Amino acid sequence: MPTLSKSRFVSGVQCEKKLYFDIFRKDLKPPLSAAQERLFSSGNTVGELAQKAFPNGKDATFEMNGDWSLGLRRTTDWIKEGMATIYEAAFSHSKVFAALDILHLTQQNERWAIEVKSSTEVKDYHITDASLQYWVMNKCGVVPDKFFILHINNAYVKQGAINPNELFTLSDITAQVKSKQAWVTAQLSYLHELLDTANEPAKEIGKHCHSPFACDYMHHCWMHIPQQSVFELFSPRGKDWELYESGITLLEEIPVDLALSHRQKLQVEGVKFNRSYIDKPAIKEFLSTFQFPLYFFDFETIFPGVPPIDGASPYQQTPFQYSLHILNSPNGELEHREFLANPADYSDASTTDPRRLLLEQLQKDIGSTGSIVAYNATFEIGVLKSLIPLFPEFENFVNDLSSRFVDLLIPFRNAWYYKPEMGKSASIKSVLPALAPEFGYDDLPIGNGGDASETFLAMINDTFTGNTEETRQYLLRYCERDTYGMVVLWRMLKEKTWL
Repeated sequence: MPTLSKSRFVSGVQCEKKLYFDIFRKDLKPPLSAAQERLFSSGNTVGELAQKAFPNGKDATFEMNGDWSLGLRRTTDWIKEGMATIYEAAFSHSKVFAALDILHLTQQNERWAIEVKSSTEVKDYHITDASLQYWVMNKCGVVPDKFFILHINNAYVKQGAINPNELFTLSDITAQVKSKQAWVTAQLSYLHELLDTANEPAKEIGKHCHSPFACDYMHHCWMHIPQQSVFELFSPRGKDWELYESGITLLEEIPVDLALSHRQKLQVEGVKFNRSYIDKPAIKEFLSTFQFPLYFFDFETIFPGVPPIDGASPYQQTPFQYSLHILNSPNGELEHREFLANPADYSDASTTDPRRLLLEQLQKDIGSTGSIVAYNATFEIGVLKSLIPLFPEFENFVNDLSSRFVDLLIPFRNAWYYKPEMGKSASIKSVLPALAPEFGYDDLPIGNGGDASETFLAMINDTFTGNTEETRQYLLRYCERDTYGMVVLWRMLKEKTWL
């Protein structure tokens, strides 16, 4: 019978079919995506910093080849020797294995079990895997006096070298894990019985497919769900599952008398009749608020859990780049300006803060009058205002800019303009191809904000392995494409309303 690890237990709690596939159908599991690899890398960084909060420990880490004997032996020996801190302490009982991030014996002889998480709060699935760890440790005779989640403190502000004792917060979950021990025993009995039969469980798709994680096997289990299904309904709020469970799978099957929002009705009618919709008076009134010159503006940011620069907090959106297209009159020539920080400036205290350089450049690039056009402008405004505490001398400038923003998202979020090709999304990556099919990002080596952010962060962390100067040009081209796309949308809205 296969051994249940912590990750397998969490999989089985989410969905027993997911656990079955993890063990018996590994051929179904897709390779790690770039985003998943970045997440694991980030988790490793957090884990290494967490160990510095409990320094001078011994590491029981072993090769993950299915043979846990070395880790188990190291842990047992070091506990007997009275070692105060053990990293990756390993425990096994009755075909259940778990490795604990940090096992710590305090000066008061209190045994602490500590799991490290890169989130800023304790989540339900943290309690799930911690409860299993407590169960295994208890069965091995190493009962924690206290069990903690060591997670990111979102109130931390970096000043100088990262201080692990300030970056992290200890949350005591001892009572929760103790209260779940009977539940763990029942779950283990059920999952072991399931694995012993080696038969694929009969489990229908459901909300569990996305909670607490999007399942790796959705491509397999959801094969019977066609395109334009009810699961593509805009802002469904549970209506998608109600429809599916009532026997309705396709958007075109939704009854005409079903209560839907305005945006949902447009989507369903778009699928049924290939019907577009445009509210010209609303768009005309919206566009009338734009004042020339127009500044089409977009930030790119990094937001790592470990702050990359002084004055930043965990997961704070820190700008490193912007693109700006300028139109001084309706028929004027389009100008472009841009900024891209130097990654080395984030770690070199002797240089000027790259965020200050960004503000100084922006002050030169944007005039004192005219509308600043963004897509989802609350993001740009929020990023700008987060810089005021760091650079109070720019407060008036930032507040003036913030008051001049107009949001190009509004006509599409409010469904004043809808085409079936937009589907359920009002994001610029859905709207642009629908309105301007010739416009896209496929020709760009860096074609989305996530890749731009992670690429620049790798440059800061000195983990980037590509051609730096070539990649800087890729970053500039991507951000420029975003703001030019806003120009395209603005012009199309004007044409549709005959302005």
